[in-house]
Amino acid sequence: MIRFLRNTTTSIRVPVSPLPLPYGTITRPQPSAETCSRPVIAACTRTVLIAEDDLATQRLLERGLKGLNGFKVVLVSNGQEALDHLEKHPVDVLVTDLQMPVMDGYHLIGEVASRFPHIPILVVTGTSPEDHCFRPVHLGALLIFAKPPRLTSLIEEIQAAVERPRDGEIRGLSLQSLLQVLTWERKDCTLIVRSKGGSGLLYVRDGHLIHGAIRDRQGLQAIYEILGWEDIHVELVNVCKVEASISTSLPEILLEAAVIRDQGQEVPDLSHAV
Repeated sequence: MIRFLRNTTTSIRVPVSPLPLPYGTITRPQPSAETCSRPVIAACTRTVLIAEDDLATQRLLERGLKGLNGFKVVLVSNGQEALDHLEKHPVDVLVTDLQMPVMDGYHLIGEVASRFPHIPILVVTGTSPEDHCFRPVHLGALLIFAKPPRLTSLIEEIQAAVERPRDGEIRGLSLQSLLQVLTWERKDCTLIVRSKGGSGLLYVRDGHLIHGAIRDRQGLQAIYEILGWEDIHVELVNVCKVEASISTSLPEILLEAAVIRDQGQEVPDLSHAV
């Protein structure tokens, strides 16, 4: 029986061939291929997403975070743009303002803490503690910086957030087997599954697989696609905050996923299936 500690993260690694990575840069989401504006020593192995609508603060962070070697920094202007990016691209750290148009930082923090619980959240805000009453921390943020932030401290906290200790590694365990173990243990957790094709999320409550998400796909459709991936890296976060979208049993899901994979079928449109 495998046991996991509360509030820890477990990694399950399957060796993969390394992909070529660009050098560090600061970018804004664009349809064109992501390239580096200047070479630095460290390669871009991680991404920090910054949600900030104030142009002066954007420029400050653009200049100041150029020293954040090993990171690609992506800037967006509000919470909705941040969520849109998170649904399509892997992100390692989120830095957000609180007062923004379209979707404010409070709503964004709540959404990210629920849907992407593995992503650490830092807040940079001009809102006084008397006004925010540390509500961002209660919603899921790790730390609050007053504007303008001390850039060396912000860089240190971003680096510390992604280097948080893991509980350990389990080798030689497939995703299908891991899901069965979670069923036996009646776990509540979120699985972050990464492969060469992208990343996806599987949500487990009381040992039942209740939801999946990948890019623009949700529910069973996302689950079947994720279960068909090879050469994966899985992280486990001991929290599940989403509502159930499916009631199909795990044996049925695994059987159907195996049929789809073995017959080389396209994952069907199951957006209305439960």
